[in-house]
Amino acid sequence: MVMRHPDRPRGQDLIYTALQDRCPDCDHVLGVYQVDGRRVQGLDVWFWMKRRDKRCHPACPGVRPIFYAPRDLRVVLPKRIYGLEVTLHVGERHLLDSVPLARITRDLNERGVPVDQRHTGRVFRDFLALAQLARGDDAALRARLMAQGGIVLMCDGVQFDDRSPVLYLVWDAISGAPLFGERKPYRGEDDLVPLLERVRAMEVPIIGVVTDKETGLVPAVTRVFPRVPYQYCQTHYLKNCAKPLAADLTALQASIRRRADAVREVAKFVESPERPKKVRAREPDPAEPEPVATARTASTQSPSAAAVADLAPLREDATKEVELVREVCELARVNSHLSGKAPLDPPELKRHERLEKLRLLVNDAREKKLCRTRRTTVAPA
Repeated sequence: MVMRHPDRPRGQDLIYTALQDRCPDCDHVLGVYQVDGRRVQGLDVWFWMKRRDKRCHPACPGVRPIFYAPRDLRVVLPKRIYGLEVTLHVGERHLLDSVPLARITRDLNERGVPVDQRHTGRVFRDFLALAQLARGDDAALRARLMAQGGIVLMCDGVQFDDRSPVLYLVWDAISGAPLFGERKPYRGEDDLVPLLERVRAMEVPIIGVVTDKETGLVPAVTRVFPRVPYQYCQTHYLKNCAKPLAADLTALQASIRRRADAVREVAKFVESPERPKKVRAREPDPAEPEPVATARTASTQSPSAAAVADLAPLREDATKEVELVREVCELARVNSHLSGKAPLDPPELKRHERLEKLRLLVNDAREKKLCRTRRTTVAPA
């Protein structure tokens, strides 16, 4: 289990939803049936990965199958808590640099990744399994893929650094089942064709192929699967479209952080026991003459019961204001950490919009209070 480190930065949450929108039996809109969420530990950040599966309503006349969300093996392997980048880091350092697992464990701990040597050994075994992955040759897996109607093939390469070989993975996007994995020292077309031919040799219908625009991968796919529908990854495309907004989103996030820090200071002031409860009375000056006792000063020095009763609503209003400030500070804290789904719904923009709504509410309340104060203020006699 991954230990929780409060100082460890949190990355963007990843949410995957089942691709089907309507039930094939009753044509009813499918709702989210179950959510599988887990915490994933990367090299520099941790994040939540959620998979939202869908299912039709109980009154459906059909069999009501569960439509599972796709799995992205480029992020983390199934039933694992350490991201794929941690797996590649351990494998490449141990194989290429001949660094002992104990030293890798210490380096990861110093970097902020909570792991012990026993888990480092398991991560390294996962790396070896990926480098020699041949699950697509399993007869039971082929039968299951045939039963679901075919494969939506996804292929991508992951590399730890510029000098290490590229680990290419091919998997089915519908079931999330990994098929093959090979380490390739080069990224050319002739190097990737044998990997794709292993998929074709499974004799399972290929519904479509999805990859990025890697130079060697694109011609290899068109060469092995010339008649299969082929499209580029929409996530890569949208990220490229959102690149011009990166600088503005970074500046917006810095502004949100400054506003959140200011609200945090206000919350500390409200909760502080040293916060002044009332304005102190001015100390008398010995050089000043004694004031002349009049009816008005006498009533001021010894307030009547009616005057004390008039101050009770004011004290109650002050208590309500303190509670309101606490609630607003808590709302600002929560909304300054909202997550979004970039690039179409960037979290920075969502946080800014929520904080702006809070600011308008606070300004509106302040204006109403000033207007009420002006109406109730009585000129001195």
